[in-house]
Amino acid sequence: MGKIGIIGMGAFGTALALTATRAETDVLCWARDNNIIDDINNNRLNQKYLPNIILPANVKATENISEIFDFSNIILLTTTAQATRETLKTIKPFLKKETIIVFCAKGIEAASGKLLSEIAGEEIPETTIAVLSGPGFAVDIAEKRFVSVTIGCKEKEIAKKLTQLLGTPYFRPYITTDIIAPQIGGSIKNVIAIASGIVEGASFGDGARAALITRGLSEIARLTKAIGGDIPTIMGMCGLGDLVMTASCSQSRNFSFGYKIGACGSAEKPLKENTCTVEGIYTAQAVVKRAKELNIEMPICEMVNRILFTGISLKDAMAELLARSYKEEGI
Repeated sequence: MGKIGIIGMGAFGTALALTATRAETDVLCWARDNNIIDDINNNRLNQKYLPNIILPANVKATENISEIFDFSNIILLTTTAQATRETLKTIKPFLKKETIIVFCAKGIEAASGKLLSEIAGEEIPETTIAVLSGPGFAVDIAEKRFVSVTIGCKEKEIAKKLTQLLGTPYFRPYITTDIIAPQIGGSIKNVIAIASGIVEGASFGDGARAALITRGLSEIARLTKAIGGDIPTIMGMCGLGDLVMTASCSQSRNFSFGYKIGACGSAEKPLKENTCTVEGIYTAQAVVKRAKELNIEMPICEMVNRILFTGISLKDAMAELLARSYKEEGI
């Protein structure tokens, strides 16, 4: 029986703990909130994030984050993208030569425009990293609905090992040695999902939403290629698959947030009333910054950023997008 450590027990971290135990893997987890740790150990629940889902006995929690690194060499990091740098600084003293950090968050650091792997290169350059990304809501994973993901690691044997530790008939990972595409796909799809929600909320029609998702995929592929990822990987679970799910489902926080913008006609009220983590908000800032540095056109992402942060109205944003010159099909 294998072992995995999990840092961050929100809904997704808890769901990954469940799928690991179904693959006969023992789990030791850590959460910032001691109430969650007590709930897991004493009640076999994480009532705050995945209510009424019973956790097996081989999911245990600790208040001491250093114990995670004594328990296992494979650590799933599920804290948010914007908290990744701080978390890496926290865990750096406990890392061992054989430690493998698996990034499970989806996003780009807003302040720098850097991918999580690039942050790791700055903060923990000697540590082996992997990426888990793809279309899977935490509640679906927890309730044994079929989900498929991508696990990326430059060392293929590590990706295979992660598949063995997490894979079940309900949770099917595909592997790749490309760690760039899974990060770009998992991040930018949140921005496109906000745009898709805007189109739905404003009742622009199914054709408009299909066009937006398709051109959004082109923007994802464009940035992936520029940073060194592989286009075929983007056409898999971590790119096309994740985009289709997130940009067309009300269960997606990014899509639902965009829907509110579309219904209101601007972002002012939805931003003011928002109380949950909508990663696409931060990623919109970061991707525009990165695209400008690389001299890449990403008009949908740029317009989402302007809607969110410059106060441009939805009417004016659509007018600008539709006034762009006609293009050839493709990336």
